[in-house]
Parts: sequence; C-alpha cells; structure tokens
Amino acid sequence: MLIRSQAVIRCLLPASQLLTVLFVPILAQVAETDTETCLSCHEDYDRALAATSHRLTSEFSGSEIVVECRSCHLGAEAHVEDPEVDNIGNPAVALPAETEKTCTACHQPHMQVGVARYDPHFSQDMSCTSCHRIHKPNSSLLVDEDGGFCQPCHVSVVNEFHKRSNHPLTDQTVTCMSCHDLTSWNDVNFGHGANANCYRCHPEQSGPYLYEHEATSSFSTEGSGCISCHQPHGSSNERLLTTTGDLLCLQCHGTPPNHRYKHNGIGSQYSCNECHSDMHGSYVSRAFLDPQLGAKIAGQPGACYCHGVDD
Repeated sequence: MLIRSQAVIRCLLPASQLLTVLFVPILAQVAETDTETCLSCHEDYDRALAATSHRLTSEFSGSEIVVECRSCHLGAEAHVEDPEVDNIGNPAVALPAETEKTCTACHQPHMQVGVARYDPHFSQDMSCTSCHRIHKPNSSLLVDEDGGFCQPCHVSVVNEFHKRSNHPLTDQTVTCMSCHDLTSWNDVNFGHGANANCYRCHPEQSGPYLYEHEATSSFSTEGSGCISCHQPHGSSNERLLTTTGDLLCLQCHGTPPNHRYKHNGIGSQYSCNECHSDMHGSYVSRAFLDPQLGAKIAGQPGACYCHGVDD
C-alpha cells in the first residue's frame, strides 16, 4: 500500500512542476551554444584554424583541450538569440585586459614566461591581438609573417633600414621575425640568442678561433658581441659599422706607442684594419694581424721583416 500511495502522490504533482522537471535538461541544451551552431552562419571560419593549434575539437579526436568558437568568443548564447556585432566577445577589438584574460585561459602569458620581467609592449596598451590574428592561416598566427605590424610603432628603426649600409629588410630578404622573438627573454632586444642570431647568416665570422677577439664575445661582461661594432639595422658607415675608420678601434684600444717612434713611425701610417684584418678572430695571430702582412707592406720605406707579425 505504501508503494502504491507514493505512486499516486507522484501522479498528483502539479502540472507546472512536471513541466519544470521535463524541460530543464532541454533548456540547458538550448542555452549551450555549440560550434556547429556558430558555423551555420559563419561558414568556413573553421578552415583557417584547421592547420593551427587552434583547430576546433570537432575536427579531430583525442584532444586534451576543448577548443570551440565560444572558447574565445564569449557571450555566444546571447548572440544566437540576437545576432548583433556588439553582443559577442571578440578578442580582436576588446580591451587589452579582456583579450589577455581570454588568451591566458590556455596560454601562459609572456610576462610570466619572463618571470615578471618588464615588457614594454604591454605598457603601450597592446594586447595579444596587436600582433596575432587567430584566423590567420600561418603557423605563428602573426598579423603578417613579414613583421610589417612592427613598423607603425618602430618608425625610427624602419628609417635605419634606408641608410647607406643596411640589412635588406626593404626587399624582404630578411624580416623583423628573422632576428627578433618576442618571447626571447634572455635578450633585452628580444634577439634570437645574441651572436648566434648573426651567425645564422654570417657563419664565416663565428669561429671558433684559436685567438678570439673579446669584443665578439656576447657572454662577456665587457662586450655585447657583434653589436659592439655593428649597427644591426642600418648605418651611414660601411659594413654597418657604428663609426668610421680607426675611431671604432680607438674606442677600446689606444694607439701603441711603438707605432709612433719605431722604424720612423711607419706603423702610424696605416689604418688599424690594414694590418689587423682578422678583427673577428684569428687562427695564427694573437694580434689578429693579416697573415700576408709582409707581402702587403713590401717595398714601403722603412719596412722591416726581421720581426714576426706577432712581435
């Protein structure tokens, strides 16, 4: 009798309560906007994502992270009810703080990667989408892979590429991304590993040499490597040099006294690199002298060949 009484009570429940019990799961499903709902209006928006790490979960199996349209575009439910531009979240046009919050739900922010290091880009109200476009079909999701998005802010640097001696940025032989990595926190200039960055294109200068020029040692506390002598973007001097002639050498070295008084001062008649031609490093000379120095100065008044080139 007890069991039968409970059954009768259930049947006598108000119709409003029964409807609530029946339709709660259905309403929850309606409120849950899935990717297919988005793509029914925004056709082909998933194609650009397919080749990137942001490919939608529905495109493959075994994903540990669920990636859906609503993962980045917040407020999808309201947008489905009333499809307006203003009622759907869009990281590309949101405030930097809002965009960073959306992206860092999955990505570790650059500032944490740098152990709270100061990032000048964030101080300029820039966000992830200042440099990245999620629906761009390239591996790094950059606005453009040529680094053109850097130029509006770095105008002075762009002007350096138009100087007499320059790296060939204007003809796209190199790009900003060739040398800079905004997640490279070991270098204040966001360089790809200091000297190693230069050696990728200039391997002939990388050594290792038996006698190394200390100025080329980026790991040294006294020097900053290649940029000790070269302007990386462009220079009014030849070979991207920071200054002209002997002035470059004299910034660190004084003129040896014996160059002025020995052998009638013949040593002072030559510029530094006429004799010290192996300025990046040498396999034979501690003083980086030209191995063919004897032949170079042959016949000059006062030339003396009693000494070796390292004397």
